[in-house]
Amino acid sequence: MEKTYKVLKIIFFAYIVFIAFMSFYPSPPETPTSDKLNHFIAFLILAVLYRISFQGSYWANFFIAIIYGAFIELVQSFLPYRYAEYADFVADVFGTLCGMFFIFVIELGTIIIKENKK
Repeated sequence: MEKTYKVLKIIFFAYIVFIAFMSFYPSPPETPTSDKLNHFIAFLILAVLYRISFQGSYWANFFIAIIYGAFIELVQSFLPYRYAEYADFVADVFGTLCGMFFIFVIELGTIIIKENKK
């Protein structure tokens, strides 16, 4: 089981690097979805990966993701080829909250199933 958590942590940190690369790349890649939806999905996945990788508290999950999102927007504000948007940060927050809610529902469902088996 410990090996599984190590792999999940590697995936989590690789995903952090992927988000940074996509956020700081000089020319944002063209995607068929909106930029805000991309932010929402990216941070939903980030919140889920954090929770399953580290089993940390929901507050730690929330603050780590939010601080990371704010950091990305701050760095983008200094890059000549990118710009920061408050709406991107809001999408990050909502994605994080939805990811946390998703994990909460899954964990609650798991507990209920275990209790019903007793």
